[in-house]
Amino acid sequence: MANSFNRYGISSPGEIAALISLMAYETGDFRYQVNLAGTPGQGTRNMQAARFNILYASSIPALAAQVKAITGGAATGRLSASQLNAVLALLTGNADYDWGSAAWFLTTQCPGVRTGLQSATLASWQNYIQNCIGIAPTGDRQAGWTTAKQALGT
Repeated sequence: MANSFNRYGISSPGEIAALISLMAYETGDFRYQVNLAGTPGQGTRNMQAARFNILYASSIPALAAQVKAITGGAATGRLSASQLNAVLALLTGNADYDWGSAAWFLTTQCPGVRTGLQSATLASWQNYIQNCIGIAPTGDRQAGWTTAKQALGT
């Protein structure tokens, strides 16, 4: 996790708390790497959708050629479950890649929320959860964020 924060330039306690709380929530307190409901290709430590896993894996120089070989460059909607899961396996098979997905997602898919998250305010976290992650900022998610903030002294 720390490697990914360094790689993607995440150093503020507010951003770190948001990412830790997201990963903890999405993985059942870090127990899971794949979607247990059977959604093909969904996983990594922030439980991102297959289309983001393909983008993420493609952005990693050591994996880009393997992703292209698996997908043939096809759009996510045209890939089989086994192809989607094969890309996911490239990521979950390497701890650095697996733990790096949340930092990659924040910095590449939601860069507009970073300044707000750096302030570590409730409003900035709610904006991140609603407008970047695309889910409701529920009480149980907020409790995790509050715990992460406290652990970081924020």
